[in-house]
Amino acid sequence: MKKYMHHISLFTWLLTMSACSKQLDLKPEGTMVESELLKNEQTTNGYLAGTYLTMMDAVAGNNYQLGDISAGVAATFDQNVVKGTIDPRDNQYSSLWEKPYQAINQCNVIIGQLPKYAQFDKGKQAAFIAEARFIRAYCYLSLLRLYGDGALQNKPGNMGVPLRLDPFDGYDGSQNIPRSTNGEVYAQILKDLDTAIPDLPVSRGDALNQASRATKGAANALAARVCLYEQAYDKAATYAQAALTGNVYQLQPSFWALWPDHYTSEGSYSLSTEILFAFPESFNKSSRSNDNNGIYYAYGFSNPIPEFLNSYTSGDERLDSLMLSDHPIMRKFTDQNIRDNVPMIRLPEVMLTLAEALAQTKGINNTSIDLLNQVFARAYSKKGPPKVYTAADFATPAALVSRILQERKWELAFEGFARYDAIRTNTAPNPQMPANRYAWPIPQHEIDITNGLIKQNAGY
Repeated sequence: MKKYMHHISLFTWLLTMSACSKQLDLKPEGTMVESELLKNEQTTNGYLAGTYLTMMDAVAGNNYQLGDISAGVAATFDQNVVKGTIDPRDNQYSSLWEKPYQAINQCNVIIGQLPKYAQFDKGKQAAFIAEARFIRAYCYLSLLRLYGDGALQNKPGNMGVPLRLDPFDGYDGSQNIPRSTNGEVYAQILKDLDTAIPDLPVSRGDALNQASRATKGAANALAARVCLYEQAYDKAATYAQAALTGNVYQLQPSFWALWPDHYTSEGSYSLSTEILFAFPESFNKSSRSNDNNGIYYAYGFSNPIPEFLNSYTSGDERLDSLMLSDHPIMRKFTDQNIRDNVPMIRLPEVMLTLAEALAQTKGINNTSIDLLNQVFARAYSKKGPPKVYTAADFATPAALVSRILQERKWELAFEGFARYDAIRTNTAPNPQMPANRYAWPIPQHEIDITNGLIKQNAGY
């Protein structure tokens, strides 16, 4: 029997194995109940593989693009997204709520039921549960930053999202739960990650396996992001430093090397040592057109906004690399089959998180400035950066934080961060969005089906 760690990152294998990832209340012919599914290592492998796929469906696609198309980085035809005028009864947006909970439910099965039914090595069980905790934490953060009322504005007592930690076996009304507070959801996310980290490996060998499954580095980096959103800067710095420990991850020498042009080529694209976690969609060899990452930048559905492009300084390769085949197209997503790999956590994010957290807690400091210089300089690999920053360049800690935030926006463009970075720093994502629409509306059917137990966000 081949080991799961050598194959979970290959989407051809994932798609095959996910067939056994369906949890059903009854047992129709050809399906498995949990007592059988989680009994042995091989079928548990398949269920976890399917959970990673469900996670990708939940946090890639529209969810991934939302952070940029509502924050002045990429354009969208949907002005409701830009203005915050989403109708809670409009079901076209419901998947942003429903899909993360589908992944969370699969995680709950593994976390809660695997110790009950598994008949294989305890260490392997612990590793599978740790991966499920990582996925659950990621999905809850995706929900909280979008739907949590003030979740990014240091309002821990406001309504977050329902915190479901047990498998949901079907609707009968008795399992309805209200929204937990933002603080309670943040605490559970960090509890999941802290519990998972000891049972996750530092390294999985090659870059593909390393990037496509949960590791200590990825879990620490996600925890750093959580604490940055929570404005717990001391903790954000500690987690970010832990993610960077050991030199497991390295910046690629240039932006061009990191993002090869997929526009005129097809195939499996490498995942570099700069990636802490990603979905390796390019390894999907399915012939079905809808088996893709759901991010249609390559077809020009959401083009870069000129004002954002004009914010880059001359010679910045992050700007130059946007121009492919004589028209603007995001270099990070150029595959014509929509099967680019999807980066979820990259090293520059972690470096800039550490830089910002230290600037917030220690003021102007050399570590923050050095991290800023490293990310900035990489964008000028051909001619060198136009400037190397020193402490003398920043009159106040706020000035240093502002420069780090600008670097985040340039570096992480089209990776879904701009909206949330704007809100957490008391800035409107775009001039048309009022502050009472930063949190998205809870889908109305969730309120109706719970007879109002789940409350709507204010303003809708």
